[in-house]
Amino acid sequence: MVLDAVGELLTHCRLEDISMSGIARKVGMSKRTLYTIFASREELLGATFARIGRRIFRPLESDERGLPLSDRLDKLLTLNEIPQFEQGAVEVLRAVIAEAPIHPGIARQWDAEGRGALIGYISAELACAAQAGEVTLHEMAATEAAELLVDMVMGEVLHDLLNPHERHPDPCLPREDKQIRRRRAIRVFLEGVRLR
Repeated sequence: MVLDAVGELLTHCRLEDISMSGIARKVGMSKRTLYTIFASREELLGATFARIGRRIFRPLESDERGLPLSDRLDKLLTLNEIPQFEQGAVEVLRAVIAEAPIHPGIARQWDAEGRGALIGYISAELACAAQAGEVTLHEMAATEAAELLVDMVMGEVLHDLLNPHERHPDPCLPREDKQIRRRRAIRVFLEGVRLR
């Protein structure tokens, strides 16, 4: 209930405006009760971002493990969209970065449960594929190769962070265009790591 409330607040409030008092009011409990559940705002926001990350990035299901590597990677890199965060994802990221020096736990949680989790899933698949002789990682660690592939698929968000009033089209691409970019990136990546 508390995490749902924070998730809803994130859709229409700036991160810096979300306070323990406001969250407690939204949930209908006292601030004291809220502090018995979460010791700090940082802990509560970290838990919220972890939950969002688990909804966006997911590991393969057992019936997907037998798919070809390109299909497994496509499944992992197909993000489960959360409609209320589609337009505000860059703004939330900007706020997390701004708060990182003051509340580093929030930024660490965001990174670990979001991009970090995705890299972990892909790294595991690439390590298995390399061990099975499907690909060669060219002296890269599986984690390095996974980071490279994630960067190829996700693109560069720095432009959007630095230019908030100039909307770069990439974060708002229609689902079909995201699928085309994802599949192209996987194809190019796999061509680079195929056995010769």
